[in-house]
Amino acid sequence: MPLVEVVPGAHTDPHVVDVTFDLMNLIGKKPAKIKKESLGFVGNRLQMAVLREEFHIIQEGIADAATVDDVMKYSLGRRWNLVGPVASIDLGGLDVFYNISTYLFDDMDNGTGPSPLLAEKVKAGNLGAKTGRGFFSWQGEDGKRVIEQRDKALLRALKEDAAEAGK
Repeated sequence: MPLVEVVPGAHTDPHVVDVTFDLMNLIGKKPAKIKKESLGFVGNRLQMAVLREEFHIIQEGIADAATVDDVMKYSLGRRWNLVGPVASIDLGGLDVFYNISTYLFDDMDNGTGPSPLLAEKVKAGNLGAKTGRGFFSWQGEDGKRVIEQRDKALLRALKEDAAEAGK
């Protein structure tokens, strides 16, 4: 993955952060200069926030795992890949997102611990691709095909990124 979060510790010299940032750029990475250290950094925190709500949607019977993935892949994933979620709401109108937040946040999961649905999967030994089963079955040719397609698409995107950076 191209992203590298450059995270200063409480006593890190700002010059070290700048040099590290510049070095990451030099070797073709996409550095993100984080202002201060936080548990999980930024990427993991965002991922877990989205996953928390996805688990809630599945557990509440609103949609199954495949549908939740399709919603992300064919809408938010494509949009956020281009401009990011904050720029996306700027483009859509902050007033629109504010109005949605006035009623939707109350209905969303605001739990502070692990998802009960995720805990249930782990307790049952359904750990995903490494055990052959998680939310989906990863056994047989179908599982192998999905992984191969994902890997090929990711490599293609990384090569496109590298070519774009070389222009």
